[in-house]
Amino acid sequence: FGASCTGAAKTCVAAARQHARTRVQFGQTLGSFELVKAKLAHMQAATYAMEACTYQTAALIDSGAGDFMLETAMLKVWSTDELWTIINDTIQIFGGKAYFTDEPYERMMRDARINMIGEGANDVLRAFTALVGMRDVGLELQNVVEAIQHPLGRMSRVGRFASRRLGSIFAPPVVSVSSVELEEDAAHLSRLVRTFGHQVERLLRTYREAIVDRQYQLGRVADAATELYVSACVLNRLDQSLKHSHADAQARLLELDSARYYLATSRRRVQQQLSLLWDNDDESTTRLANRLV
Repeated sequence: FGASCTGAAKTCVAAARQHARTRVQFGQTLGSFELVKAKLAHMQAATYAMEACTYQTAALIDSGAGDFMLETAMLKVWSTDELWTIINDTIQIFGGKAYFTDEPYERMMRDARINMIGEGANDVLRAFTALVGMRDVGLELQNVVEAIQHPLGRMSRVGRFASRRLGSIFAPPVVSVSSVELEEDAAHLSRLVRTFGHQVERLLRTYREAIVDRQYQLGRVADAATELYVSACVLNRLDQSLKHSHADAQARLLELDSARYYLATSRRRVQQQLSLLWDNDDESTTRLANRLV
């Protein structure tokens, strides 16, 4: 389902652009209004990212990698959620015209909704992504705790963990790019990956085995991790394109702006999810929901 979303998203972007250029309201084209501009920018950037993530995930599968469950799960959840938003925004831009029977958007919205349910409901896959993704970190922390509690012959585990942990504080993971103009974007992503890793470790130290049932937190971890994965795919696609593309100047500028817009807005979404790990309304949410069920 995730790999099938890009074509529909491109169709919506092309139609929304054309309508925003030609439809006049209050003496101005729709595209001149900032709230419409915001929708168009998000649609374009998300569609670029969707295609980048689809190609990258397909390349991983084609390479013969034995384990690609996390990547395909993240692609499925992220792409199907984004396609729903893109179709919804397209309908909003078209207004009542979107409901005319000669327009495809009613059917597109109906068909897009099943994508978030089939092949594993997106909420289930979010929990899966977080738990599987945190598994190795959790096992390492468990080994460290055991070594501290029973130090005989095991303190080397503590040393290795401390060395890696201190190293990550002073030297974030390397995100490599070939294009000099993308080095700052790569550095931003590298620092964000480091921050994400530290927050996941803190979360596991706080909840330990109980994290399995903390679905509010699992959802935040999964959404942040997915944004980081999609951002890495976007950065890689843009890096390759800058090296090999023969597109004209306007097309190159559109690609550069689309990718960088996605990377910038994605950083904010990751930071928001990480902030919500420790400053949230989970207790109020549970209290209210419990009165309803």
